Amino acid sequence: MKSHQIKARPIHNFAGKGRTAVAQARLILLVMVNLTQLWILAATVEAALADHFSVLVPLVVASGICLVVTLTLIFWWRPASRRFTSSGYLKR
Repeated sequence: MKSHQIKARPIHNFAGKGRTAVAQARLILLVMVNLTQLWILAATVEAALADHFSVLVPLVVASGICLVVTLTLIFWWRPASRRFTSSGYLKR
């Protein structure tokens, strides 16, 4: 190949599609958990206004579980870096 010829790039970048799919899955899960938490909040307000205080503790616990799941999805669940192996060592 001569030096003035440019090598053609591949049309598709399949490595980026996996990360996009993980990001979309995270977003969908976050939306689902947040909708569930809004539903729990509505049920909590309705129970409090109807003076059904025995139902409030399980609803608050369920809301706390939704909060933990949301924080886990945001801060912990990420795709693995390409530079590190599963044992933590750098690839050459």
